[in-house]
Amino acid sequence: MTIDPAVLAAIMGIAGIGVVGLTEMIKRFLKAVGVGAYIISAAVSAVATAFILTTSGAFAVIPFILYTLFVFLEANGIYKVAKKTA
Repeated sequence: MTIDPAVLAAIMGIAGIGVVGLTEMIKRFLKAVGVGAYIISAAVSAVATAFILTTSGAFAVIPFILYTLFVFLEANGIYKVAKKTA
């Protein structure tokens, strides 16, 4: 299975707010830091991914897991580390 950049972009920009913005709002509201912040980010990433995949009629377990992982990494800026070291 390959990751479609268009699907990833749709998940990241959900509801015009974006996963990153939504995650940050929830983390600040709950004053979460450290592991708690990552748990919130993972939950928001999973919900956003499930929503987009379900509404597009493409929900399956393996794509859900893969897209959730990529959305989580991108929402937390972890992908930037890989880009800087390359």
